[in-house]
Amino acid sequence: ANPTGSHVPDARRRALIELLDRHDVPLIEDDVYAELYFGADAPLCSKAVDPNGRVMHVSSFSKCLAPGYRIGWVAAGRYAGLIQRQKLSTSLATTVPVQIALADYLKQGGYENHLRHLRRTLAAHEAALVEAVEAHFPEGTRLARPAGGYFLWVELPRQVDALALHRQALAQGISLAPGPIFSAKREFGHCIRLNFGHPFDARARDAVASLGRWVCEQASTGGFSVPIENSTG
Repeated sequence: ANPTGSHVPDARRRALIELLDRHDVPLIEDDVYAELYFGADAPLCSKAVDPNGRVMHVSSFSKCLAPGYRIGWVAAGRYAGLIQRQKLSTSLATTVPVQIALADYLKQGGYENHLRHLRRTLAAHEAALVEAVEAHFPEGTRLARPAGGYFLWVELPRQVDALALHRQALAQGISLAPGPIFSAKREFGHCIRLNFGHPFDARARDAVASLGRWVCEQASTGGFSVPIENSTG
């Protein structure tokens, strides 16, 4: 899941599908991070336990190969014909040369090799980011250790304003996602999402150290002063 990196336990997933079957309700399963799991085995998807074709399983190459390809798919079950008509009426077609290139890549086995390497790399980035956050952020900070993907959800001390931290960081060339953008009710005002999809190099470590210093400052005083250095990350 984005932003927390969590996944639904298998028992609850099966119970959800049974509930939908009883009430004849379809499910759109947005599973674009499915290939980026940590650990030995891929988590179960809802489509795998869907006996009656009510799950529309949606995924993409954008999150795990190249966002510029703009190629995805849907395993739509009983709704395949309806979705095909919607596709034809809205965008008509998807670029054929890119689809042919991706199909050949999959056939040759390169994609699986790429995913294995990518999962190992992301897991190492996650561990490095967690270590840096634990070293620089104040007492009261809580982390949701992800089961995959490339996001780290951080719960800061209650008095910290994530939107103010976002503005302060952006002014210094540091990007983060403040918690309220993930809530229709503007909740999670003291939470942030950090991205570990890029190499965790010295610039990233400096950026985390700067964030930690500003969080400590706001947690203790309720406001920010303007930092002297200009960190990037």
